[in-house]
Amino acid sequence: MSTAVRLAQTADAEGISQVILAALHSSNARDYPADVIARVASNFSPEAVLALLTRRVVLVAAQGQTIVATAALDGNVVRSVFVNPALQGQGIGRLLMIEIELRAREAGVTVLSVPSSLTAEPFYTRLGFHTVRTVYHGNERTLVMEKALSSRHPIGPYRDRQHRAQVAALWREAFGYDTAHNLPTLAIDKKLAVNDGLFFVATDKKTVIGTILAGYDGHRGWLYSVAVHVDYRRHGLGSSLVRHAEQALTALGCMKINLQITGGNEAVVGFYEALGYGVEPRTSMGKKISENIPPSA
Repeated sequence: MSTAVRLAQTADAEGISQVILAALHSSNARDYPADVIARVASNFSPEAVLALLTRRVVLVAAQGQTIVATAALDGNVVRSVFVNPALQGQGIGRLLMIEIELRAREAGVTVLSVPSSLTAEPFYTRLGFHTVRTVYHGNERTLVMEKALSSRHPIGPYRDRQHRAQVAALWREAFGYDTAHNLPTLAIDKKLAVNDGLFFVATDKKTVIGTILAGYDGHRGWLYSVAVHVDYRRHGLGSSLVRHAEQALTALGCMKINLQITGGNEAVVGFYEALGYGVEPRTSMGKKISENIPPSA
């Protein structure tokens, strides 16, 4: 029987729930203890699925009137990919993922992420995903996997004549700079004076929508000024900028990359943890060199 992939409707909630619960108790039960399966299953009752339909792009694969598989896209994250155990291995999951990737690209997603179960890791690996980190929720082990997508938002080197005014405006919007040593135009001039080729921008046509600066002292690398325009967030562009800078630093022989998060901006910790960074037991100290800082306007 042919399989059709389409957007889920509210009437599909019961069928989606049945597919997910069947897969959890059959396939996933081989890799996880009963208490983990029960905890995850509690999130996919028909009522819970109805709520998810309002927050995510949920797809179903149907054979006639029967739901046989489901998958969801939440920003740049793939979630809840399940196939009826009796129909696994027939390419239905791949059909869903093709549609998920298509919709992600159309939304401007550049890095697609999936929190994979141990059971699903081989499936995602065959689709081009790779594991970037492992996380634990109690005794539940999850693999965070990523796949880079071709994007209409390229990342390339900063060009002063083209990008200066837009970068300065983006930084003021993203960071709210209010001290003389953080003046965007001064920061740009100081970076250009180093001439290390580690200043990158993401663009949509000719509009700057993201930035990242990297630094390298011959031993450690640093990331700075990771900014994404508010209209382009939650699509993986920030992840793409970080990966782009990491590749540039790696090519220079960098062995470790550091970054700092300012107080009050702790919400971004999860973003960096998902990219493999971890909070380290360090005390961050700084000293301003006043003779190199212009007086405040």
